[in-house]
Formats: sequence, C-alpha cells, structure tokens
Amino acid sequence: MEIRRLQKLGTTTLVVSLPRKWALEKGLKPGDSVYVEQLDEGLFIRLAPRETKTLRAVVNGDAIERGEVLERIVTACYLQGYDEIVIESRTGLAVQKLDWILGTIERLPGLEVVRQDDYEVVMKVLIDSRRYTVVELLRRMQELIAWMIESSVDALIHNMSEKAAEVSRAEQKIDSYYFLALRQLLTTARERSLLKEVGLDSPLALTGLRVVLAAVEETADHALQVSREVVKLGQSRGREGRQLVEHLKELASEVSNVFGMSLNGYLVSDIKLLNQALDKVPELLDRINALESTVLESVRDVQKSLSYRLMLTNLVEILDNCRLIAQTGINRFVRESSDLIRIEQG
Repeated sequence: MEIRRLQKLGTTTLVVSLPRKWALEKGLKPGDSVYVEQLDEGLFIRLAPRETKTLRAVVNGDAIERGEVLERIVTACYLQGYDEIVIESRTGLAVQKLDWILGTIERLPGLEVVRQDDYEVVMKVLIDSRRYTVVELLRRMQELIAWMIESSVDALIHNMSEKAAEVSRAEQKIDSYYFLALRQLLTTARERSLLKEVGLDSPLALTGLRVVLAAVEETADHALQVSREVVKLGQSRGREGRQLVEHLKELASEVSNVFGMSLNGYLVSDIKLLNQALDKVPELLDRINALESTVLESVRDVQKSLSYRLMLTNLVEILDNCRLIAQTGINRFVRESSDLIRIEQG
C-alpha cells in the first residue's frame, strides 16, 4: 500500500495520480477511460472494457486420424477460451470426422458450427460465458445433484425405474455447467482483469475453485451411477429389501446434506459450516459400512446385492468429495483475516 496526495484541479475538482507501474502494466495512456465505483470503504478503480479481438484456434485436421483425438482437441480449445475453432483439411474431411465434431459441440454450451464444407469446419462460441459467474454455476450444479440423489432413492422406494432414468438428463445439464465454468476459469487464468467479472476475489481463488469444480462434477457422476443401479434393480426388489431401502434413503439424504454444507461453506467461507461437514463424514462412513454388512447378510440375490453395494460405494465417493471441498474451503478461509485468525506481515 502507498499514500498519494490529492491535487487540486481548477476551483473544485480533486485528482490523484495512478501508480505508474500499474498504468504501464495495463497499457493505459492519456485519454483512456477507467471506471470509478463508489464503495462504503472507498473508491474502486477498474479498467473500462476494451475492444476485444477474436481469439482463433486453427486445427490441422489432416494430422489427426482418430475421432477421439479430434474431440479432445476441440474440447480443449473451447475450455481455453478460444472464440473460434477452425478444422482445416487439404484432402477433405471424412464423414467420420465430421460426425465426431458435431457430437462434440453438443456437449459444449454455446459452441455452434457457422460454416462447413468438405475442407473446413468453422465453429464459434455464441454465448458470453461471463454472464454467469462460477459461483452461480456451482450453485446450479449443487441443486441438480441434490435432485439427482433424491430422485434416485425415491425411484428405488416406489419401484419407479423410469424416474431414475430421468437423472441422466440432469447429469448432462451439469456437464454443460461444468464446461462453461471451466472455460471461465481457464480464460481468467490468462486474463486476470476478468477476475471480478466471473465472481472471483483474487488470483489465489483460481486453484482452489478448479479443485472444487472438479469435485462437484465428479459428485454428479457418482449420483448418476446410483440412479443406474436403481434402473438395474427395476421391479426385482423383494419384500426383504424394504427396511434396507429405508436406511439407504436416510443415508443418501444425509450425504446430500453434507455435500450442500461443504459446498455452501466453501462459497461463503463459513468455517463453522465447513467443520460441521468434516465432522459428519466419519459418522456417515461408519453407517455406510454397517449397511453394506447388512446387505451381504440379508440380500441373497447376487446381482441385487451388487447393485446395493455399488450405490453405497458411490455414496462413499461423494463423501470423499465433500471432504475435499470442505478442506479446500478451510484453506480459502485462512487467506484473509477474520474473528478467528489475524494475518500479519513482518
């Protein structure tokens, strides 16, 4: 921090100079505009948006033989924040490659084919990902995951395998949120001036948020696996499973609550909520292990027993992600001074 003296300009106006080093780093020159925002604790100065240039990635389609590789390259270009992705070929793009390209863009929100012929495919991102903050996207993912877990267990209790099948559509929506949020993070890592626009408080938030985002997306995958086991069970659950399913429902609900506690604790930096989530994990793991023993003792059908155990295994994996999110939240909490901790520099 440095102190700058106010200067008088004219009869009523006060001015203060900007730090020279900062102005040079940002490429500012006389006549440029900056935004000045009045806050309770002072003034906040930020750069005015500049005229943006299109960032384009041109891919040599002739150098890629397999469609899977082409899919990975296109996905990586999207995540890196490129505005246009062009696939070129001197010999002509095979139908199989075109199918892989079209299949890939269905998973990536806002990416559309704007021009296509036998030798070139031009894709553009037609959505401004900065309209959604990473925090907002994480909250939407959390709500959908809670719905996925609840719907899967309800489907098991009421023998509604078709309801469990609907969960896959929610998981696809979560994937689109994940890709959109990851694109934001990687773009912001390259252009730090975008931090505030995507809802981040500092560059240090990028690493932790990347970990949390991956954990949330993985949690959705585990919730999907639970629903798939419900579909496998279908109408085959017998009377002996009624009490078992009630215990499973209770456990799944509590696991979902712990997931919400850990993610909310991370997003609002609530140390009490984070510790509550961490304290709850060992107890739930013990109860899951106990229920797995019950499954082994009471469910004679091998396939049904396997399905129940796989559901429990995926609940364990969700708890592992809860622990990771909460620990990342505590790391975030200690970055700033609070009633609990004071940060000092010697």
